Amino acid sequence: MNSRRWVIFLSAIVLIMVAGFMTQLMYDMSFRNQLDMLKTYFVAQTDFFAKSISAGYFQWDEMYDAVINNNFDFIDEQVKDIRKNYPRIEKVEIVEGIPPEKMYEISNNGMDMIIQLKIFNDSMTQYVPNKVAIVELPAQSFLNLVPNVPIKLSESGKPFVYNLRYKRLVRFNDLTIPLFFFVTIVMFFLLILVSFERHRINVEKRVSESLESQRKSLQAINEFTQAVLKDILQPSYQYMIEKAVQIVPGAQGGSVLIRDGSYFTFSGCVGYDFEQLSKVKFRPDELVQGTNGEIKEIEALGEFDKEAFRGGENLDILSKYGRIDEIKSTLSIPVIVNNEIVAFLNLDNFEKENAFTEDSKKVATVFANQLGVLFERIALEKELEQQKEQFQYLSTHDSLTGLPNRRLLEIEAEKLMALARRDGKKICCMFLDLKKFKIINDTQGHKAGDYFLRVIGERLKNIARKSDIVARIGGDEFVFVLYDCKDYIQFIDRALEEIEKDIYYGYEKFNVSGNFGISLFPDDGQTLDELFSKADSAMYYAKKNDLKYWLASDLLNSDT
Repeated sequence: MNSRRWVIFLSAIVLIMVAGFMTQLMYDMSFRNQLDMLKTYFVAQTDFFAKSISAGYFQWDEMYDAVINNNFDFIDEQVKDIRKNYPRIEKVEIVEGIPPEKMYEISNNGMDMIIQLKIFNDSMTQYVPNKVAIVELPAQSFLNLVPNVPIKLSESGKPFVYNLRYKRLVRFNDLTIPLFFFVTIVMFFLLILVSFERHRINVEKRVSESLESQRKSLQAINEFTQAVLKDILQPSYQYMIEKAVQIVPGAQGGSVLIRDGSYFTFSGCVGYDFEQLSKVKFRPDELVQGTNGEIKEIEALGEFDKEAFRGGENLDILSKYGRIDEIKSTLSIPVIVNNEIVAFLNLDNFEKENAFTEDSKKVATVFANQLGVLFERIALEKELEQQKEQFQYLSTHDSLTGLPNRRLLEIEAEKLMALARRDGKKICCMFLDLKKFKIINDTQGHKAGDYFLRVIGERLKNIARKSDIVARIGGDEFVFVLYDCKDYIQFIDRALEEIEKDIYYGYEKFNVSGNFGISLFPDDGQTLDELFSKADSAMYYAKKNDLKYWLASDLLNSDT
């Protein structure tokens, strides 16, 4: 009897030991599987982060030019923008160094991840050869995105990835199952093993799906960005919201609100009647999104709008055409340019609350950052294009009168001469010097003189035909080039009639006149220089002899 009790007791002890051993073995197997998945997740997240930073800030002409030319003000603004959009980053700097062979290189320094990035132009055909962008952030921040992580990164411990090390966390729910459950575990250990395996497969599947979703989303964002930068696409707000609905997981519809003065208005939508929604205007205090610049997940949108509008036409439109009572969840993403919210992307789900996962928010954040950078760059490019057009205009026009200057005169006159040679036509070149202008300029001052020149320039512009050229070449001298001219004497009479009309300045009345010198193509010269020279000489002869005009062909017969 006593021996049987000892056998039962020993059997129980063995059973308990086997149960403990099996439980610990299963836990160790589960931990190894989790560790493998965490390694894959950590590498993928670090890679995703590096690609996002590179695409958003180090693959465009302005940053490339700023680094090449040491434009520290522009670089500092971009660094501030990076720190704002990626608060996990501890340090961002551009230093002298050899760029990595690929787009970026990832390493670690103790407990920090170090990302070195090449600085490309828009087309990624060139990069800065002697400088590199350095981004540092805590390695642990990537693991903190995953709930219930069974490890913690440490300066000592077992190898992880990127030369990092980890220590295994011991929590209550991780300990070996208490002794009194061991016998039960032995009876059901096969069931538990299957459960562990199923859980591992499900977790692995979710992680894999998450990584694949992020990869596809990042690829779509990069393709969208490159298409805009290469002028393949013009980024309308409608296209923006359509792309956001496609890219962000959980989005089934959406709308875009843009700032228009003191209001926000609809400028594009998916799944709604845009013609009706475009009639609605929101004041900032009527926005459920708020104006703090943060991504926000919203539930019960309809209830908020009913409280904000308290009836009226806006609420009727939102209820009937904006489907606010059908929306279960909304993810609102601000688009920020120069620290100002210029638009909101509102992504909607009609099936369930909490429809937008952390993956959705990550992708939405990257997409919003890219949009902000794109619109800022597009605005900058438009400004540069306008400046370029202005510089081109000033290089070919007189800044005082707006008439063509000598450079544009010569270009256009050469074209008229080529046309005249082909068609056998004449060209009349007239040099005009204002008469009595110097007295006014000396007595009334240069401000008055500038005013007179602007008035005379406008009058000369009004009497010229579209096919004619009138230019100011300096001081009070003007030049006409008339195509197929026949009645140039009548033209001079008409011009003098306009020039000699009274001009009022202050409380006084003034008038000026002029002297003309005329040369003809092809009679007086075969080149533009010959025509200009002879017309100039004829004008001085007319001025010297107080004549309205003089012909270059008569200079040889005159007593000069």
